[in-house]
Amino acid sequence: MIFRIAFKNLLHKPLYATLCWLLLACSTAVLLMLIALSRQTKEQLEKQIDGVDMVLGAKGSPLQLILSSVYHLDAPTGNIYLQEAQRFMQHPMVESAIPLSLGDSYQGFRIIGTTTAYLDKYKVKPAAGRVFSAPMETVIGAKVAERSGLKTGSTFAGTHGLAETGHVHDEHSYVVTGILPPTGLAIDQLILTPLESVWAMHEPAGHHGEEHEDDDDHTSDGKTAHSHDAKEEDGHEHGSTDAARYPAGEKHEAGRNGNGEAGPSSPGKQITAVLIRFRSPLAQLQFPRMINENTAMQAAVPAIEVNRLQSLLGSGAEVLRILGWLLAGLAACSIFVMLVQGTHERRYELALLRSMGCGRGRLLGLVLSEALILALAGIAGGFLLGRLSLWVLQQELFSGYHLTFSGLWKVSATELITAAAIMAACLLAALFPAIRAFRLNISKTLANA
Repeated sequence: MIFRIAFKNLLHKPLYATLCWLLLACSTAVLLMLIALSRQTKEQLEKQIDGVDMVLGAKGSPLQLILSSVYHLDAPTGNIYLQEAQRFMQHPMVESAIPLSLGDSYQGFRIIGTTTAYLDKYKVKPAAGRVFSAPMETVIGAKVAERSGLKTGSTFAGTHGLAETGHVHDEHSYVVTGILPPTGLAIDQLILTPLESVWAMHEPAGHHGEEHEDDDDHTSDGKTAHSHDAKEEDGHEHGSTDAARYPAGEKHEAGRNGNGEAGPSSPGKQITAVLIRFRSPLAQLQFPRMINENTAMQAAVPAIEVNRLQSLLGSGAEVLRILGWLLAGLAACSIFVMLVQGTHERRYELALLRSMGCGRGRLLGLVLSEALILALAGIAGGFLLGRLSLWVLQQELFSGYHLTFSGLWKVSATELITAAAIMAACLLAALFPAIRAFRLNISKTLANA
């Protein structure tokens, strides 16, 4: 009965009620969306670095090295010699070492030269087809298959660099041997191939470690390899292997280390980075300093860089969070004004209710019920609006950052606490007009009617 009267009272002033609901919905959407976004981003970032204690790469920004090698978002810092990296890859304190070689792409999806240990790291096997076993064979992620239309047995040519446009290596073709199931990780948007494929792709026939120069922005170091400059072309390396030596379909196991994880070994070969996992936490303390101080390479610790990235992102999120609470405060003020005005205009009606036997407590509950209905409707609308916004952002924006939201409709404890705080603010705003209704003087009010 009380709720029905309260609902009718709100409908009596639809403009005020709609304005309050809109403010509450917007503030709730912003706050809940920030909470869900922070939670999902943290989970995604931590899931990607699971099993990686250190990343070995070229000198430069450690955050850039982590973003390019683990999350595949930024351009690589450069290349390192595989032979030099193997000093650490084959160290007794290293449990696993996964080499990566970046450089080309296909329709914007990065082509990563690596070993099958990369698949083992994510505990994923092809849902269709098989794992690559020879140069120029590839295993593609679920998102790559969905958007490019590639299937097992399809062939394609890679594009020079990491942009969608550029020189196409149409002299060599990759063949798809397997398609991975969706994981919600960056691997969904990657094309994986053996290291030899990347070396073969960038070594013209007849060039076997010879020094050469061309007009394609190449720079030679005077030894056995050279690198492309330009940000989008970082990560390319030229070795002494060509496609003719490793035709597609022919297995090539030479150069693999004892556990088959480190990949081919040959002087002059270059790679982009190595994902390393240690056997002991002591090594995680010693290796980064030793490498950074005594070698031409860089060692970056993912856990440190991820914390730094989250702190950078946190300042922007804090501004939005303050804005959300300001909107919630504005909504509470609107409810306060609406109810104060409403109880004043309906004072004769309230006095009549009192004279007909309605208790003071019911009048108090009537006013509070109006605020409660608005709060529940605003929170529900804000929750739906926030989740819909996250879904749209995931489809249109966050997929480019390899962020996939799992459990989109899952409600966390933090979100429940935030919703409870918004509801409490609404009820607090309604407390003063509710007390006025509670203390209404029947005889005086009716006498002035």
